Amino acid sequence: MTEAPCHGTPATPPPVVLHRPHPSGARPARRAACAVALLLAAIGWSAAATAAPPRAAAPAAARAPADAPLHIWHCWASPGEHERSKVLARHLAQRGLHWTIEDPVCGSGNGALSAFTQRFQHRQPRPAAVMTAGEGAPPLAAKGLLLPLDTVAREQGWEEVVPYALQDWARFRGHWIAAPLFVHSTNLLWFNKPLLDRLGGTVPDTWDELIALLERAQAEGIVPVGIGADAWETSFWFESVAAGAGGAEFYRRFFLEHDRQAYDEAVVRRIFARMAQLRPYLRANAASRDWSHASLALQGKALLQMQGSWLNGELRQRGLEAGRDYLCPRFPDTQGMVLYIGDQVGFVRHAPVAPSAQQAFMRMVMDIDFQREMAIASGAAPARVDVPDTGADLCGRQAIRDLRSANMRRTVLAAFSALSPRSVQQHINDIVTQHLHGRIDDERATARLKDLILGTGPVGPER
Repeated sequence: MTEAPCHGTPATPPPVVLHRPHPSGARPARRAACAVALLLAAIGWSAAATAAPPRAAAPAAARAPADAPLHIWHCWASPGEHERSKVLARHLAQRGLHWTIEDPVCGSGNGALSAFTQRFQHRQPRPAAVMTAGEGAPPLAAKGLLLPLDTVAREQGWEEVVPYALQDWARFRGHWIAAPLFVHSTNLLWFNKPLLDRLGGTVPDTWDELIALLERAQAEGIVPVGIGADAWETSFWFESVAAGAGGAEFYRRFFLEHDRQAYDEAVVRRIFARMAQLRPYLRANAASRDWSHASLALQGKALLQMQGSWLNGELRQRGLEAGRDYLCPRFPDTQGMVLYIGDQVGFVRHAPVAPSAQQAFMRMVMDIDFQREMAIASGAAPARVDVPDTGADLCGRQAIRDLRSANMRRTVLAAFSALSPRSVQQHINDIVTQHLHGRIDDERATARLKDLILGTGPVGPER
């Protein structure tokens, strides 16, 4: 994966200056916020009304001058992801926070977290904030690196408005240690609407209806499924097939909690049997292209693709309209479930910044207007259930409704393909890939998955 070079670009507000990503071919990391984005708000918070006076600094970590800017390091590189940077820039400027932006040196989400850790190992100045996918904050909190956010959380009533499942990842040992930013969902199909209309215009609700539609598309000379070459894309298919074949309770207990009592061999065999039915469609066009270029819904070259809700931000950025050019239904048999990946923001202890400025950013992240605009830019649902859907498109409004409904049913469930430990992700990818290419049969794949899931700890943050 190509990495873009990193360099800071000072900004003197107003105006706020944003850099577009380098045209180096670097692709956004959609692993585990797939999606893991990393935001390092390094060394330089300042706001005219809130800057603390500088203090004598230790040689290893000098305190920033009172007027030092906020340095932001992120992994948002695709055109749609760049829209998030614009929202962030606008709201920071509204609060008088001085800042600069750096191009990402992330490569992948895991590489981003590794780079963040190295800052501490090499005694570089501590950043004020780190933004990561849901699984990133608890390990940082376990190392004592993140500030508790309980005061701001109580003030803004986070417990009442943040979906229950997200709270599990935003808390550590009873304390809020991260502010959820937005909620992406993976159990979505993206249809090219004109091509679907040629086939009758009906979105499949069940597995049998999906297979029949793929067969009909192939018979009509339409490529049924657009898919890139990355293993995580086929793992997204596997994840949604698993949720649809087993239901929410089985998915939660077996794939997330790794509960031996929940294991049902017949259900797991059914999952792999369904994946075998998809084999002709998932292998046919996996050319060497990344997810953002595999958007055949954009190009009109395939009927559908499996992708997370971030695709909505990409398609909007390219001038396409939900409901007119594309549709975004839930994967068949997973209606009522939201398999989620969510970015969140943590704030770092002992950073050389004004605490009042850190708190201003904390409050900004969970502000209703910021949440609404960030959700629209990213294609996600807001990370609080009371945000209005004003300005959202058809897919955005659906995302908000689905999250609210699933939150009440307790069927907002972690996307195990992304939020499992890295080693488990790799093994799942290997099993799914080996099975997809016919190198192992349903029986062998079932046995390997059982050994993997029941031989590892549950998916979820350390308590």
